Amino acid sequence: AYSYIVEQIAFGPRVPNTEAHRHCSDYLIAGLKRFGAAVQVQEAILTAYNGDRLNARNIIGSYNPDNPRRILLFAHWDSRPWSDNDPDPSKHQQAVDGANDGASGVGVLLEMARQFGLQHPNVGVDIAFFDAEDYGAPANFKGNAEDSWCLGTQYWCKNPHVKGYRAKYGILLDMVGAPGATFYKEQISMYYAAHVVNKVWSAAEKLGFGQYF
Repeated sequence: AYSYIVEQIAFGPRVPNTEAHRHCSDYLIAGLKRFGAAVQVQEAILTAYNGDRLNARNIIGSYNPDNPRRILLFAHWDSRPWSDNDPDPSKHQQAVDGANDGASGVGVLLEMARQFGLQHPNVGVDIAFFDAEDYGAPANFKGNAEDSWCLGTQYWCKNPHVKGYRAKYGILLDMVGAPGATFYKEQISMYYAAHVVNKVWSAAEKLGFGQYF
């Protein structure tokens, strides 16, 4: 998983409309195909909060695509165009490398895809890499920034890769690669899907990873 993070970072910041972004998307598509997934690519031109037109790609790899019992695993693969929360104001206009914020979740999911290629799961699994998630308005933006984040996910919700798509549940991996990471039960997830959260934390405990969850 860490090696896949390194390979993403090597392209540079994966900001929409850049060469690094295009090359990384090709890398992700090729990787999912190499690991035996049936791949669909949603290409869309999305409008950012400031009017920028973003050439976006949602990349979905499916295992057992005909199985109606499905689980959705996802992360965003783009990185933020500005370091607007950096403690050093001189860096606020620099693009973020996104090793943790973006690449870490993708790295874990690519390794899961490799494992699925070696031994197919007995349920349907969809791995989605969503784009244009981190192009949200910076904190100092004065205009209307409502729904300016997660543009790729918003597009997919309105245009699912399979008509009438339903999953039994979904798990988002975001910023999972920090040193000494510990994972806490997240408030909104507990409100809407406590049974899924508890299922994951229980599995972690049974596998001997309770100290991390």
